[in-house]
Amino acid sequence: MAIDKLPPGFHNNPVSNSKYPQKSGTAASSGTPAPVSGRDEVTLTPEARQLNRMQQSLSAGTGADNSARLEAIKKAVNEGSYTVDADRLAGNIINLEHDIESLY
Repeated sequence: MAIDKLPPGFHNNPVSNSKYPQKSGTAASSGTPAPVSGRDEVTLTPEARQLNRMQQSLSAGTGADNSARLEAIKKAVNEGSYTVDADRLAGNIINLEHDIESLY
């Protein structure tokens, strides 16, 4: 499908490998970089900043070493002696839901 009419100042260069047509008479067609007319700015939400802090603390390794506890749980599961405290689990799930809701 060919484009027959282009806006004024644009040209269709069949030799160019560019996906998009270049505006004629600009720095892009002269080979020199175009001057920056402004600055881009990114603003993070408080939630994004909180997630960033959490990620940094996790990558810093400031968490507790639970390897001994994890091994004990694995052993109990393999032996069939591991029991789940349903009330404690339900309470933790409710607390997690409240924490998630507080983010919004």
